[in-house]
Amino acid sequence: MENQSNEAPVAAAAAAEVSSTTQPVEPTKRSLRVQTWKKIQEGKVGIGFNGIFNRIPAFVDADKAAALLTQEEEFKKAQHIKVTIDRALHDFKEQSLLANKSVYLPSTRDSSALCLKVEVPADATDEQKKESLRVQDIQKFRSEIGLDSKLKLDMVVIGSVVVSRDGYRIGRGNGFADLDIGLLIELGAITPETAIVTIVHDVQVVDTLPVNLFQKYDSPVDIIVTPTEVIRVSKRLPRPNGVFWELLSERRLKILPVLQQLKEQLEKSGKTITLKEEDTDVEQHQNSRRRRGPLRRRFQRGNPGRTTSQTDNEQQGENTQKRAPRRKGRFVNRRRRTNKSEGDQSGVEVGAKSEDRKFNEAGAGERRPKRKNRPPRDFCVKLSNLTRDIRVKDLKTELRKRECNPLAITWKGHFGKCFLHFGNRNGGPSTQEDVDKVLKSLNDLSLTITTGGGESAPAAGAEEPPAENANAPVQTKTINLNVELLKFGAKKNEGSASNAGEEGGDNNANANANANSSPVNGATAAAGGEASGASRVESVDTTTV
Repeated sequence: MENQSNEAPVAAAAAAEVSSTTQPVEPTKRSLRVQTWKKIQEGKVGIGFNGIFNRIPAFVDADKAAALLTQEEEFKKAQHIKVTIDRALHDFKEQSLLANKSVYLPSTRDSSALCLKVEVPADATDEQKKESLRVQDIQKFRSEIGLDSKLKLDMVVIGSVVVSRDGYRIGRGNGFADLDIGLLIELGAITPETAIVTIVHDVQVVDTLPVNLFQKYDSPVDIIVTPTEVIRVSKRLPRPNGVFWELLSERRLKILPVLQQLKEQLEKSGKTITLKEEDTDVEQHQNSRRRRGPLRRRFQRGNPGRTTSQTDNEQQGENTQKRAPRRKGRFVNRRRRTNKSEGDQSGVEVGAKSEDRKFNEAGAGERRPKRKNRPPRDFCVKLSNLTRDIRVKDLKTELRKRECNPLAITWKGHFGKCFLHFGNRNGGPSTQEDVDKVLKSLNDLSLTITTGGGESAPAAGAEEPPAENANAPVQTKTINLNVELLKFGAKKNEGSASNAGEEGGDNNANANANANSSPVNGATAAAGGEASGASRVESVDTTTV
């Protein structure tokens, strides 16, 4: 039995060796991509763990490759340059703007524009030009170029995964780069004088690629730029003569509105366009659900979310098997329960807004159920005239002396105020007698604090005191606080009143605050800036008394 078990692996290895010699595996575009991505990862020339596989890889010394391209005669003569949005081409886009070139970027997926032009002021500084490329709002520093713009490009720079010295190029696999170049050729934006350039790392360049892998819609390149050399293709390969509508499905046109608009224009002019009847395109990220889980599961081998081109599907043929559906995650992202403060344990939980937080998992859109032991809050008392020297523990100490026990405290000491939340701990609504009892306990409320001598730490949000003030004499001062009663829902009403506008809004805010509040100790009702501060109570943390 032992001999048979040892002979089995040897026989399997021999059979595999024979099969590999008799039937060599022909390379595909997908296998060449994976081989190149592994070379980039093993050579440690890629940038970022997530910036290599299944995309146009970002690589080190991309700025050196961009600098080499800017020294070429084609770049110096070019005025209108279109660059794809690959990360490896970001340095070239910056240097093109600094050289006062007109830079064009691909349009958004839902736009019907041909491309977007980067608009910068004529007197813009170098830093402002760089900032124009980093903005997230496409409406800023961008202008749409329509199909009827008659744009003529002098140079088109695209990214690649692997490229041969004779001009053949393999992209990431979704076919959008080739489709974009075909669209530009269809509209006349790319002419025979337009140079198609790619910027890659040296490990991405090979001597030759199998010619049978490339179809009529694959776009070749004329110039290959690496951080160490500039490679010019000796014999230019034929380019696509436009858009091949018979290879596009109706769904692909819905993804790219610019193609749908061009199709309608051509049909109006009398051209007959026939689309592909069977939709065989495999788009990127078929599973539209949000990706979660650790990286080892997200980027595991055979991830069904990778991009696949139509060419890859045709080469795989009938041997292609359906991938198994991704297993549902076993671990749920549970939020940690809030803890009680380490100071006074009065049974009040921390986090006033925790009840409004929502689930992000299977129960999306449902509110987190309220805890059964949380008493309702019926009214609130606002304390103002707080200084930066006052800390929350000073207020708690004074409240204990006065036998005033709020359910929670919302501390806004850096704004000079705080809020005391009250309610009936027995579960019933608070009565007017309870309100009067709280206001009576807070009558003539004042805090006595000690400053100087380096004994007390600075207040939250305050700067560290200078070293020369560390030996300052100890001083004791008393601060009188303004007490104001806010009825249930008055905080939101104050916020809406303050947002009504600066001109003429003060009167409305005063009227609304007076209707829902009762000033104590001669304090006036909140208005203007105080009202806007009160409206932000819900976004701060609370602390127990």
